[in-house]
Amino acid sequence: MSEVHKVPTKQEMRVEMEAGLARFLAAIDQFSEAQMLIHRDAAGWTVRDHLTHLAVWADGIAALLRREDRWAAMGLAIQSSDYADLDFDAVNEQIARQHRDISPEEARTWIIAAQQRIATALNDLSDADLVLPYDQFVPPFTGQGGAPIFEYIRINTSHHYDEHLGWIQVLIGDLSAPE
Repeated sequence: MSEVHKVPTKQEMRVEMEAGLARFLAAIDQFSEAQMLIHRDAAGWTVRDHLTHLAVWADGIAALLRREDRWAAMGLAIQSSDYADLDFDAVNEQIARQHRDISPEEARTWIIAAQQRIATALNDLSDADLVLPYDQFVPPFTGQGGAPIFEYIRINTSHHYDEHLGWIQVLIGDLSAPE
C-alpha cells in the first residue's frame, strides 16, 4: 500500500468501484452454477468461495467507513486492528468455511449489496476524509497509522475484484482442458 496514488474524490471512487464490479460481474456471469461450485483451485476454493470472500471484505470496509467494528461486520472475532498482526490465510479460510452453504447467486447478490453499503458510507464522508489514515476509522478514532482510507477502499473493491477475477479465470480456464 505504499505506492503513491492520486487522491480520488468520492465521485471518482464510486466510478472506479462501479467499473470494477461491472467488469467482475460480466466475467463471472459467463459461468454456470456448476462451474462455480464443482471446480476448486489449489487452495480448495470454488468460484463461490471467491465471491463470498469478496463480499465479506467489502462489508468490512463499509463498516469501517461507518466507524463500526470491521471484524464483527465480517463475522470474525478479531481483537487487533493492526494489519501486521493478522494471519490473512487463516482469516480468509475462516471466511470461506463460514459461507460454504450459500449459492453462487446469493454470493453475487451479496457483493452488489456490500458495494452499495460502501457507496452509502462514502456519502457521509467528505473528499478530504479519503486521505485520513486507516486508524482514524478504528476506535478510539485518533490514531495516525495506516495508509489513507481510499487505498483500503480500492484494495477491498475494484482492485480486489480484479485480483480474484484473474484467479477465477485461471480456475475456470482450466476447465477447457480435456478431462
